[in-house]
Amino acid sequence: MEKKKKLPQIQITELFLIKADWDRTYLGQILRENTEDRKSVVHGSVVVNEGKAWSSAETQDELVKYLDDLCVMKLDMGLHLNPGVRDKIFDTDFFLN
Repeated sequence: MEKKKKLPQIQITELFLIKADWDRTYLGQILRENTEDRKSVVHGSVVVNEGKAWSSAETQDELVKYLDDLCVMKLDMGLHLNPGVRDKIFDTDFFLN
């Protein structure tokens, strides 16, 4: 009787390029899913300097545009530089949203 080889677990990752401009590009990854009503949804994430941006869309083209815009907002417009309004309650800072 022959021994069957156990195949390794393989996970395929789709990569794409996010760019703020020609000199600032970042590598992101895509995950594709289908909803219960059979709509296609594309999720993506990209690491931009010390932060990470996530987005989702119905098509890959929309997703790339959203992540390009988030990248520009993070790098050029100071997204997340303002920590927001906080209140100290019992010596603990709470974010007021």
